[in-house]
Amino acid sequence: MLSDLSFFLSILIRNGFRGWKPDVILTASPMFSQCLAQRFIYPFRSISRMIVVQDFVVDAALELGILKLSLIGIPLRWLERWSFRSAATLSTISDAMLEKLKGIVGDDRRLILISNWIHQSIANEIVRQRQSALIRREGILLYSGNLGVKQGLPQFLEVFQLGRDNWSLEIHGGGAELGRMRDAVKDAPGVTLGEVLPETDYVTKLLTTSVCLVTQMPGVGANFLPSKLLPALAAGTPVLAVCEKDSPLGREVVRGQFGDVVPPGNVERLRSVLRHWRANPDILRTYSANALGWAGRYSRDHVLGQYEAELLKLVAQGSKQNS
Repeated sequence: MLSDLSFFLSILIRNGFRGWKPDVILTASPMFSQCLAQRFIYPFRSISRMIVVQDFVVDAALELGILKLSLIGIPLRWLERWSFRSAATLSTISDAMLEKLKGIVGDDRRLILISNWIHQSIANEIVRQRQSALIRREGILLYSGNLGVKQGLPQFLEVFQLGRDNWSLEIHGGGAELGRMRDAVKDAPGVTLGEVLPETDYVTKLLTTSVCLVTQMPGVGANFLPSKLLPALAAGTPVLAVCEKDSPLGREVVRGQFGDVVPPGNVERLRSVLRHWRANPDILRTYSANALGWAGRYSRDHVLGQYEAELLKLVAQGSKQNS
C-alpha cells in the first residue's frame, strides 16, 4: 500500500511533462496507483488512453488475504472501475480476464486480448545454449519463479511427497512464501530449494530438466497465464500444470498439447501422470516438440505488432477528435 501511495503521489507532483502533448497515454496494471494517477495527467486535454491489465490487484489482494480489511474493498473496486474507464481501449492477457474486465468497465470500451511475449534476452540465450546440444535429465521437475500466495507451492509440496513416484523437484525462487518453503523442504525427500537463478543458469536449467512445473491456486489467482510458462515453451520444456483444468493455464496446456494438467490436491492424478511419463519417455519428446511449435504465438515481434496496431488506431482517433 505504501509503495502504491508513494508512486501515486510522485506522478501527481510531476503532473505530466510540460510542453509535450503525447498522442496516447499507455498504462499498465499493476501497479494500481499508475491507473489511478494517469487520470490526473493532462485531465483537460483530449488524449487517447490505453490500459494493459496484467492482473486484478484489488480482487487478488482481498481474496487471497493480502489485505485483511474487507470493507476497504468497496472504495478500492470503485476506484479501479473509475480509473479503468478513463481508457478508450483496454487489453488483457487471457479469455477469463477479458470477461472479468468486461464486468468491471461495461460494454462501451474496446476490450481486446493481447498476450505477453517471451523476453528477447531469454529467447536469445536459449538459441545460444542450444548449440551445445544439452541433454535433459530424467525424472526432474523444475520450478523457478515467485514463491507467492497465488502459486500455492507449499500445498503442492505436500501432494508431491505422496505422489512423486521417485521423481525429484528442484525449486528456485523467492517471495512471500520463502520462509514457509524452507521449513517444508527440510523433511521432504527428493526436493531441493535454491535461490533465484541468473538468466543464463535459468535457461540451462530449462534446457536440461525433464519437465517445468507451473502451479496456480484455484480462484482469483488463476485468471491468467503465468509468465513462467513462456520461457518453458521457448525452451521446448514439457509442462506439468497444477491448476484447475478449466483455468486459462489448464486450457492452454490442453490446446497446445505440451504437457499435462493435475488438479490442485489430487495425489492420484499426479502419481498417474509422473508414472506414465517415466514409463513412456517418448511422450515428453512429443510435448517438447509441441511446446516449441506453440511458442511462436508468444514471440515478441508477433505481440508487439498487435500493440502497434492498437496504438495507431488510438492515434488516428485522437487526430479525428482534434481536427
